[in-house]
Amino acid sequence: MINFKDIIESTSPEKSKFIVTVDGEPVWDYKASGFTIYLISEDLWEGVEDEFVTVEELRKYIVGNEIPYNQVIFAKESNKQQLNNYKWSENQLLLA
Repeated sequence: MINFKDIIESTSPEKSKFIVTVDGEPVWDYKASGFTIYLISEDLWEGVEDEFVTVEELRKYIVGNEIPYNQVIFAKESNKQQLNNYKWSENQLLLA
């Protein structure tokens, strides 16, 4: 399980603007169910490129849904597979 608190603690002002990706695909939407955030990164269509999710947007969504950072679970929306790893890249937060 990814501990979002670790991500937030390692986030600088520059990194908060980074795009969130799942398996290398940019996340363009998300939805919550309990403490699980389902990330949507498949089935891109023309024009969605302007709507990619940033670390800051995801943080605000988690706070707005009153999910504790250390209890949030990230999963792919398409198959409900839980994501367990993250790493910072050039200008992305890579989740897998």
